[in-house]
Amino acid sequence: MADTPEEELRILDPQTVAQELRKHGPPRQITMNGTTAWLVSRYEDVRDCLGHPGMSPAAAYAASQGQTTPVSGLFEDTLPGTNPPQHTRLRRLLAKAFTTRRVESLRPRVQEITDTLLDRIAVDGRADLVTALAIPLPMQVICELLGVPIADRTEFHQWADLMLMPPLDPDTAARSQDAAAKLWAYMEDLAEARRKAPEDDLISDLMSAHEDDRLSHREVVATARMMLIAGYELTGSFISNAVFSLLSQPDQLELLRKDPELAGRGLEELLRHAGPGILVVRFANEDVEVGSVPIRAGDQVLLDMDAAHSDPAHFTDGERLDLTRDSAVHLQFGHGIHYCIGAPLARVEGQIALESLVRRFPGLRLGVPASEIGHSKNPFIRSLTTLPVEFEAQQPAGAG
Repeated sequence: MADTPEEELRILDPQTVAQELRKHGPPRQITMNGTTAWLVSRYEDVRDCLGHPGMSPAAAYAASQGQTTPVSGLFEDTLPGTNPPQHTRLRRLLAKAFTTRRVESLRPRVQEITDTLLDRIAVDGRADLVTALAIPLPMQVICELLGVPIADRTEFHQWADLMLMPPLDPDTAARSQDAAAKLWAYMEDLAEARRKAPEDDLISDLMSAHEDDRLSHREVVATARMMLIAGYELTGSFISNAVFSLLSQPDQLELLRKDPELAGRGLEELLRHAGPGILVVRFANEDVEVGSVPIRAGDQVLLDMDAAHSDPAHFTDGERLDLTRDSAVHLQFGHGIHYCIGAPLARVEGQIALESLVRRFPGLRLGVPASEIGHSKNPFIRSLTTLPVEFEAQQPAGAG
């Protein structure tokens, strides 16, 4: 067995296939450093791969082969890391936590958190929206939902950054695995505390399911750890991406300013145009056919999300952001049994963040040239490391 997950799973460095991305056509094989994978770029083909029962997420495939799963084991014994029947059982239990009714009940609290965060920057007339809003909003929401002390968020963010960075060298792999172990130990302690003294939070609910012998202790801890990171890291990336896209395209921002309620429909277009997913990895569990091209069991498949979302056969002028476009068919949340269970919550957080920003700061603008905005080096996930903005400073609430 190889020493690191990316060797075991033959994960290609996407930087080396950049010249192949966004080329629409049938699935095609690419080979780098002796490793071969299929690159899939057409919308229909990507959608078929996401929902095909013969295709597995990298983590689920690794588990089925007895290999260490990628991202330092983050997805072991979780929805993204399992296939039926374990996946079916986990999803049935977790679906109760993310019903539309329960998520909608969180809307007032999400709005309250957003308003508080914007209050903190209003008097300054400038802020870095990554650290001021995009990360702390979904982080506080998921921490409260799970029952995790918000005071520990700095450590969580550091651990998440390390775990999500592809381990392309031994040092990074070791640091990632260390972060994974620390977060596991933390969540295990918290789960044990909730077992002894349940509270009104999701971890307590998961522990209750465990007591009914429906979830193992390991599944509870693994699910809580995965949800903590996925619950804010990807949503935070999307919020900052969306704001940057709007500020970079004044005509679309003006549409939203004139009609803030457009954030609901426009959110789907922003997910299509600037969602966090760049490349999604799948493995064939069996011989399958994608776009009339045969793919053998065990083959690695790279799904080019940007190409799929700009496919001219499905989206007219797909490279352009158009908030009035009907983009509900985008694939940022996946498709099929592995469709993101947290999608309703991510939508609520994104919509409230965008509506509140536009309403609160009508003169919102980039604080530096677009070329100076900091972008993450993670080749699988589109995110910003900084997003400096400026706006008209406001008096504190209640002043005067």
